Amino acid sequence: MPHDWAVVGREGEISAAREVLDRSDVGGVVLSGAAGVGKSCLAREIARRAGADGWIVRTVSATSTSQAVPLGAFARWTDDRAGAPAALVRRIGDAVVAATEVHRLLMLVDDAHLLDGLSALVVEHLVDSGVTVVLTVRSGEHVPAAITALWKERRIIRRDVDVLSSTAIDAALESAFGASPDRHCGRRFWELTQGNMLYVRQLADQEADAGNLRVTDGALRWEGSFDVRGSLTELVEAHIGTLDDSVRDVVDLVAVSEPVDLHTVTSLVEQAALEQAEQRGLIRIADGQVFAGHPLFAEIRSARSGSVKLRRLRGRIALTMGESRGAATLVKRGLLWVDSDLAPDREVLLAAATAANSLLDYDIAERLFAAAAAAGGGDGAYVSRALSLFMMGEGESADTVLADAPSAGDVGTGFINDVVMRASNALWSLRSPDDATRIVDEALTTETGERRHQVRVFRAAQYALAGRAPWVLDTLSEVDTTLLDPFGRAMAGLSECMAYSEIGQLDRVASAAGRASHAIAASAQGSHLRGPVTEIYTSGLAMSGHIAEAVEVAIRFHHSQYSRHAALQPVGEQILGMAHYAAGDLTAALRHLPDRFDPVDWADRGFLTANSFARFHLLRAQALARIGQVDGAAEAVETARALRHPAYHYYDSSELMAEAWVAAVDARVDDARTLTVQAAAVARELDQPVREVCCLQVAAQFDDVTATGRLHVLADRLATPRAITAARYAGAVAADDATELLAASEDLEAMGDRLAAADAAAQSSISHRRGGRDADAASAAVRARRLAASCGGAISPALARITAVNKPPLTRTEQEIVALVARDMSNRHIAESMSLSVRTVESHIYRAARKAGVTGRAGLRSLVEND
Repeated sequence: MPHDWAVVGREGEISAAREVLDRSDVGGVVLSGAAGVGKSCLAREIARRAGADGWIVRTVSATSTSQAVPLGAFARWTDDRAGAPAALVRRIGDAVVAATEVHRLLMLVDDAHLLDGLSALVVEHLVDSGVTVVLTVRSGEHVPAAITALWKERRIIRRDVDVLSSTAIDAALESAFGASPDRHCGRRFWELTQGNMLYVRQLADQEADAGNLRVTDGALRWEGSFDVRGSLTELVEAHIGTLDDSVRDVVDLVAVSEPVDLHTVTSLVEQAALEQAEQRGLIRIADGQVFAGHPLFAEIRSARSGSVKLRRLRGRIALTMGESRGAATLVKRGLLWVDSDLAPDREVLLAAATAANSLLDYDIAERLFAAAAAAGGGDGAYVSRALSLFMMGEGESADTVLADAPSAGDVGTGFINDVVMRASNALWSLRSPDDATRIVDEALTTETGERRHQVRVFRAAQYALAGRAPWVLDTLSEVDTTLLDPFGRAMAGLSECMAYSEIGQLDRVASAAGRASHAIAASAQGSHLRGPVTEIYTSGLAMSGHIAEAVEVAIRFHHSQYSRHAALQPVGEQILGMAHYAAGDLTAALRHLPDRFDPVDWADRGFLTANSFARFHLLRAQALARIGQVDGAAEAVETARALRHPAYHYYDSSELMAEAWVAAVDARVDDARTLTVQAAAVARELDQPVREVCCLQVAAQFDDVTATGRLHVLADRLATPRAITAARYAGAVAADDATELLAASEDLEAMGDRLAAADAAAQSSISHRRGGRDADAASAAVRARRLAASCGGAISPALARITAVNKPPLTRTEQEIVALVARDMSNRHIAESMSLSVRTVESHIYRAARKAGVTGRAGLRSLVEND
């Protein structure tokens, strides 16, 4: 079916060209660019808009056929080619402008590089006569001297036309098909066409006609594999032109292996052919690597070659590449070897597969390990293949691979052995903590030596996820780390990091994180652990009160090469969001914390990312609550609860804290206090004193003073900045000491917790008002509002109350009720949210109005609005 290919992504070029057309000092514009970038479409759109504005538009299209005929492009304006060239040029020029207003005539000349010499002179004559021109020329081609003189002498302006961006290609597809392309479709079009609009149109029409490209469920989807054939092949081959055999060999070699290092190519082809291929744009060379000149060149040349030839070419390249220490090169060589006519070499394949694992390319690693196992790669190949499948979230397939291993039941001596892999599948992929525990229990009754220590490390990791820090440390105390491989040492360090983070021993957190990072660097399989180590370290710093350092660690990881990898990018984003939330930057936190869960998208990123969603989404819920988006926050809590992993109990208190903030901003402050105290109790039961301090600090923000004594005990035990500051803060709330509350606000701000600092300042203002110190109350209120604004417009019960108390003295209950009245809540709704009777609420409203000197609910609302 025909499609409407609107000109998209070119408004800048169109506007610039239209400005040129309106100038009196130049005669037009020439659009220069590679074949297929869309010069002609752009020129026609410029001409169309000019015509709509009253210009007379005439069009000339030069071709290779017309180029061979003098004045071939302007044949329609003359039947008589007799006479001197100058006379011919003038005569045709006069015919073109006949019966027109010369200064409102626009001449569009497409492919002006194909003009014959006389036709080029006609164009020059028209410009000199006052006609405005829009020309297109193909970059890299010979252009008639008369045309080049026009832009070199600034009689017309040259504009380079580049390929379209991926976003513009998506927009073009949406315009043509009436639906936006999905992620796979858009990415595939960009990879194949690289923004060449001619190829986009040809490819889209071809695949739509074949039934592969169609709108389904409101999105444009590309299903099935790309079949290089028909008109698209002819189009690309026309661009490539007729190739000598030697040049074709260059293109074919590059096509099966791009990018390939220049040394390898020069070892296999003639230098003259290599130079010719580069000059014609069939290949490009950058940083010692050789690429196809365009992705479709590689696709079509590969399709044109038979399978036997392709296998032979891959083998030649793989052998020529030789040994290499670079991970990416090892992977490239292994993939070429697998698909070549060479006999399988298990050493080559194992090296390539291990390198792919280190690069987090698990699908490639799985394929290479499978080939290595088939080539006699040993038991290790089976276990490593199972790890790759596991990392892709294919736990059942991993179990099948382990069952097929020659020595199943005693495979591998390192941390990634059959026991750990089966337990990992049970724990993470199959979400069955009980089965994982059973597997490890059984192994610990029989395993000895190195394997026993490796299995105990896994048991420590189980305890860490369960939130049992003391059990983690007890288990690891019986592990001889000198017997662990790098992966095992990395896992031990990660578990230690989690345990010490929960009990507030930050010096040991840093040491454990350092040991884990050092081990990860020495492990071929452990690259993915960089994210969890950074997360735990950042969280430990933030919870203990070293917030600025936590933000610095998160930013450093987010900008590192590791976080840019697709498998770790979401984790890096989430860690940064967590740090920003701790620092009170709600805008930045919501920008980085996950806003939705797409099962397909997250599953593609493997178990690491999918299992992290729930805990970070709880932080998003808190951030949403703090800006007043109650419904969104409540929905986020429910989503996180539905997706949380059954083995992950170390953040149980976080779910209750998210619920508490939802209740708090929904005017259910009593419920918020109850939930916060419950969260602290959960943390205490799990022996997580650092999390307990965080929960009790929020309880103080909700005016709960029941745990003041407990906070002082924790401050003495932990001596962390947060524990000490929270204890002082809670004591000030309990004593209703406005001066101490303001001091606590300053301490919290210095610590980096601006959200709590805003609440403490608001509570200081309220306390001053109760004491009749209006000037001090106003000053503290200004501070509270400034801090709340710096956090992105934070709200809380305390912040709501400072606008609800304009005249003293109101009780705390009266303040809360006035704040709810200001939100236009009914007496019954207020009663339900505060667990009071309607009559009691009415009495509080009456007394508050009398104290404030206003009348009824309306007076209280105006009191708040005018504060």
